[in-house]
Amino acid sequence: MNIFMRLALPALAATALATPAAHADNWYLGGSIGFNQTLDQSSQSEDGNLNVDTEFDGGITTSSLVGYDFDNNFRVEGEFAWRRNDGDSLSFNGTPQNFTAQGAESYSLLINGYYDFETGTALTPYIGGGVGISRIDNEFIYNFVNFEDRDTVFAWQAGGGVSFDVTERIEAFVDGKYFSAVDPEFTRTSPADTGVPLDSEYDNFSISVGYRWHFGR
Repeated sequence: MNIFMRLALPALAATALATPAAHADNWYLGGSIGFNQTLDQSSQSEDGNLNVDTEFDGGITTSSLVGYDFDNNFRVEGEFAWRRNDGDSLSFNGTPQNFTAQGAESYSLLINGYYDFETGTALTPYIGGGVGISRIDNEFIYNFVNFEDRDTVFAWQAGGGVSFDVTERIEAFVDGKYFSAVDPEFTRTSPADTGVPLDSEYDNFSISVGYRWHFGR
């Protein structure tokens, strides 16, 4: 079992145990799909001599979630999300490079908190944020240089949206999120060296549509 799963499973268990079983009707399940954009990424060696700058195309994001509504406008939610972006351009020490790329992927598990603003209508705006972990996969190859690596790091996000009551138990929603995985490190391997770690970054925004199904209301 890799480090991502060793960290993810206890987090899911903590979410499941966070509220008493007597309020089972307050639980809900859901999911979403949408557009995401990973922001330009700069990766640099500790001595500053190696710099890899990458840009990305827009891509897809999906999520699965389980949450608990406290009936006081606050919700807590466990979210597993996937984001995918193909590479658009790459430069090494300021010089553009021809490259083959799968781009970048992230797999994140976060615990989120949300506040719902009651409006007296079927529409409910909300804001919130969360913290957790994310595994970032970087996959680039250029001029016999391998810049393919992965790292699991602390992650956070913030955002908001609006939900709409479709039925008594089903809500549809639209939301936007800013997501950041903090200081991932990727190894660059070339014929001239056996592997140099580069300090990098991963920041992303997304717009998604989704649903929540409540066990009982």
